[in-house]
Amino acid sequence: MSRIPEQAADRPDISRRLFLGAAAGSAALALLRVPHADAKQVNRSALLRDYSGRLCYNENPLGPSPGAITAITDAAAMGHRYPDWYSSGLRNDLASIHGVPDGQIVAGCGATEILRLCALAFADPDGNVVCPYPSYGQFPGDCQFLGASVRYADLDPSHRIDLTAMSALVDGETSAVCLTNANNPTATVLPAAGIAAFVDALPSHVAVIIDEAYHEYIHDPGYESAMELVRQGKKVVVVRTFSKVFGLAGVRAGYAVGEYGLISQMFAWHIYATVSRLSQDAARAALIDAQHIADTVTLNDDAKQYCFSNFDLMGLTYIPSETNFFMVDVGVPASTVSSELLARGIQVRTGWGMPNHLRVSTGTMQEMEDFITALQEILGSLGAPDSRTSATTELYGNFPNPMRLSTEIKFSLASAGEARIAIYNIRGQLVKTLVSGHTVRGHHSIEWDATDARGAPVAPGAYFYRLEAGATIRTRRLIVAH
Repeated sequence: MSRIPEQAADRPDISRRLFLGAAAGSAALALLRVPHADAKQVNRSALLRDYSGRLCYNENPLGPSPGAITAITDAAAMGHRYPDWYSSGLRNDLASIHGVPDGQIVAGCGATEILRLCALAFADPDGNVVCPYPSYGQFPGDCQFLGASVRYADLDPSHRIDLTAMSALVDGETSAVCLTNANNPTATVLPAAGIAAFVDALPSHVAVIIDEAYHEYIHDPGYESAMELVRQGKKVVVVRTFSKVFGLAGVRAGYAVGEYGLISQMFAWHIYATVSRLSQDAARAALIDAQHIADTVTLNDDAKQYCFSNFDLMGLTYIPSETNFFMVDVGVPASTVSSELLARGIQVRTGWGMPNHLRVSTGTMQEMEDFITALQEILGSLGAPDSRTSATTELYGNFPNPMRLSTEIKFSLASAGEARIAIYNIRGQLVKTLVSGHTVRGHHSIEWDATDARGAPVAPGAYFYRLEAGATIRTRRLIVAH
């Protein structure tokens, strides 16, 4: 069912060079204008000076890792020499990480080129491919451009990809299925067991493409990368990118790991030297910078928790996210809210047949605070319900959590009366009382500085904070870090 290169060359309406030209051309990197000798001491704030408020592309607000920046500046002196044609050094690194031979890996100019290679290799103009909707649209769009029919399966009621619905659309003319896990735009994940059963049930002629662009952000315990299916010899291609957690969106580097026969089909369409020397070196350095990855994930978790806590206070419904973006239902046309946010310098996304949802990328904490402030103002001006006038008695998640020096605890009361908030250790012993006495109706916020009733610092570990107000009792858990 797979198309071979000669078939594409014979089609009068498709120019292979033109079709791949955009991906190859975008491989060039605009060099950072800093002295080479000072590359390791470069002021990162200067590198991040642009695009504040750009919460629409799921970029890494921390930028590239220091190691990647050094690699780029070091490689600049070799900019006059062609790169490793097929990124063999990078592929060797990836082969070691993923436990497969380098012949099962193809590198490209971002996941953009990789997904396009998937379409070129697996889309049959006389057949169909199956994809979920809404989801990331490049693969189905490229397949449709190449003449294949695209069959879409709706998400399930929890905004997850419905594998049963996808399976029902597969027939003898289906050459490939593609899904994004975690899904974009809904930021939901599928469990490893469900994907494995889905793959095993497919006919043997169907290639499975699984886009794992957001793999490093995911905390769901049921999730597991589909790389294990590749190691088991399943007919699967896993797509990864350096644009997200590695902070190299402007560098353009991505790759696929897959069953040998599928990767061979993709290599047949591959144009050599689409990944620049600078891009290859930056990607290799980023792979081993564990601290930058950890810092990125921590900031992302903090940013989401801050926004979700405020959405709770505002009475807004959101889809729990496993990525560096989230979707929130603002209760009014999202396009109107998006336009108002743009007027304030904040860019977000809308669409996908979800008229009241904004898709928002996580940024710096300052960007998230600016977003929440602007959203509150906009919804107030549009006459959206104000949660401050319709408070319920509730205790919300603290921020940040884990905490070090201090954390903010928010709660609300449906009516004025006696209220008490206290901190307890894991043995149930009282550590400190934060609120005790008559408290007015509405939303409240208090700080805890990780000290006990005597003002002494508490030991690192798990603690509980408890709200008692009338007949209502609420308890939540927090972590004091080292």
